[in-house]
Amino acid sequence: MARILSISASPQPGSSTFAVLSTVNRRLTGAGHRVDTLRLRDLPPSALLAADVTDPAISVALEQVREADALVVATPIYQASYAGLLKVFLDVVPQFGLRGKAVLPIATGGSTAHVLSVDYALRPVLSVLGASVAPGWFVPSPHVRHWPDGGVLVDAASAGPLAQVVTEFLATLTPPAGGPALAAEVPIRVDRPAGPPVSPVAGSGDLTVLTLDPDDPRLAPLLTDLRVEYGSRYGRDTPNSLLTEVPVSDFRSPHGAFLLLLENGVPVAGGALRRRDADTAEVKRMWTASGHRRRGLGRRVLAELDRTAGSLGYRQLYLTTGPRQPEARALYLAAGFTPLFDVAADPETIGPLPFVKPVRDVPARPVADLAPVTVAVGPGEACERETTLVGCRQGGPDRSRDLAVAQVRRQVHSRLIDQSGPTP
Repeated sequence: MARILSISASPQPGSSTFAVLSTVNRRLTGAGHRVDTLRLRDLPPSALLAADVTDPAISVALEQVREADALVVATPIYQASYAGLLKVFLDVVPQFGLRGKAVLPIATGGSTAHVLSVDYALRPVLSVLGASVAPGWFVPSPHVRHWPDGGVLVDAASAGPLAQVVTEFLATLTPPAGGPALAAEVPIRVDRPAGPPVSPVAGSGDLTVLTLDPDDPRLAPLLTDLRVEYGSRYGRDTPNSLLTEVPVSDFRSPHGAFLLLLENGVPVAGGALRRRDADTAEVKRMWTASGHRRRGLGRRVLAELDRTAGSLGYRQLYLTTGPRQPEARALYLAAGFTPLFDVAADPETIGPLPFVKPVRDVPARPVADLAPVTVAVGPGEACERETTLVGCRQGGPDRSRDLAVAQVRRQVHSRLIDQSGPTP
């Protein structure tokens, strides 16, 4: 286990810089390392400006630097240069005080015009102090949204590359004994997907699909990434963010399944199913490795889960996603799921966002298993159909679908009242 010191150079109490640093810290701790955070704004200004190393607070900060195996340095960019607060602190660090330490530089700023500040301003100073400077990343401040509860949402355009440079940084550290595996290899360019688009068709030969026991160690990258992602976005540890909201036994046969998709032996995506009721499977644990996003892997996972649900006898898929997961919401809408909430409303006012979708290939069921019901569809009209939501004896398939959605909306509404937080 490496000891990592994360330094925040933002002078503001709540800032994009500290928000981004908190997401990096969660990824580092998720990999099994110890992370301490030093906020330079908390150091006494007069002692810092005077380079008074005898001041107790300054002395403790320098000791933290000495004891760290590696550092993350996060700074806002002002006028094409890193924060003056960081410059003053680095002036206090002894010459070669960072020798033998890996350092990950992270910067934020109002415009991508400042993107070269990391390489041309910060990197040389860290190198002079003896640091082994890892490739860093610049995150535009408009890409960062943070909430008072500590939750942070980084736009996908920055989140993927940021996760990849952290993964590369972790690869330079000593792997923790028994620690979780890293999720997927780093692409040559961190700002590009690691490969071409995959087939959206279940069973295609470009990927290997494994059905695993939920305790299988090969699922470690998936589970670790999800805990980091949910913890970062919602800013707190809850059963949902810790993935303890349902028993792992729910994902075992005969009522559940846990799928892991491999490309050339590397885990790149996955997802799970559990029984919601006799006809409905709930989708959980949807995951795509950060370096492999924008390749259609989410659609492929849904297709594989749909096929698996059909083989288990389910006739409908149900899922929820959290209000701070806009890319998941967009994926489910694009994949043909029907939202059971007001899509025009602020997601933060709703909570979990539920969706449903009929299973594409449903095995035939004996007629004796179908329970006819009568559903009103308009003044003086009624439609008799099966509760399995797969057919309507009046009005055709479009009317059947509308009826199915209406009934499921009513059924699901009462079940959502006591839910809160993300639903992995």
